[in-house]
Order: sequence, then structure tokens, then C-alpha cells
Amino acid sequence: MAPNQVSVESQTELVIYYLLADENEIESRMLNASNVECDVTDDSFDPVLIADKLRSVADTLNDDASLRAALADLKQAVAEEALDAAFRQCVETLCESQVSKGAEVAPEMQLINASVAFGLYVKKISPDLKDKVQGALTNFLNRHVGTWVSKQGGWDNVPVSS
Repeated sequence: MAPNQVSVESQTELVIYYLLADENEIESRMLNASNVECDVTDDSFDPVLIADKLRSVADTLNDDASLRAALADLKQAVAEEALDAAFRQCVETLCESQVSKGAEVAPEMQLINASVAFGLYVKKISPDLKDKVQGALTNFLNRHVGTWVSKQGGWDNVPVSS
């Protein structure tokens, strides 16, 4: 049975947390996992594994010049407190460039690949924006691919390959 939208949103939040987390945060969170409440009950769902797969895909995209330009736009938006809209615009720009295109890549995967690459790039270049980008990336994925992820059967069934 495919997870409902609320379950996918919970999955997305966990995946993005682990995607942007530092090693010590991952270890700490895993040690305290029994104290963490989670709406995700599917035993096959492993947010750390999914985050690692997404990170591998994003690493192949991180050298694109359009990421640097998008980061400048995002920093300006943070100053103007318009982060979600700026994040969406930056991802759309990246999707239009060669960063995530491929005839064999579904449009939803293009959005996922571009948004994850951009989120990781921002974390790497401007670590002070990590918490803001974590929220923006989670919101973006829930709004733009949440229904598609749900139809795939949740994040553990999204066809991520590096």
C-alpha cells in the first residue's frame, strides 16, 4: 500500500535532515532514535540510505556554474526573507540548464536531483544557511514531488541511482 501524503511528508523531512546532517549529527540522532517520534512506520524506509543515494547523485552535479549563480540569488532572498520562493526559482533555473537534464530522467527526478544538488551545494559553500535550506528543500520536495513520491510507494521506492 502506498503511503499517504502525511507519511510522505514525514519521510521527506527525515530524508532531508539526513541529507544535510553532519556525521556527528547522524551518529547522535541514530543513538537517540528510540526517543524520536516518527509517523513513518514502514520498516523498509531507511532515510539515511536514501539520503546517501541522493547525495551521490548530487555530487555529480556540484561543479556546475549555474549552482554558483543560484547561490548568489538565494543569499539575496535570505536577506529579504523570501527563501522558499527563491529556492523554487533556483531549482527551476537549474532544471532548465544542463545540471539535471536527461531524456531518460523523469521530470520529478530532475526536480529531485536539481534541488538536492543545490541544497548540498548551499550547505557546503554557506554552512550558516543549512537550517534555512533544510526547511526550504523539505517544503519544495513536499510541494513539487510529494504526490509523485507517494505514488511510487514512498521514498524507499523512488528510483534514485548515481
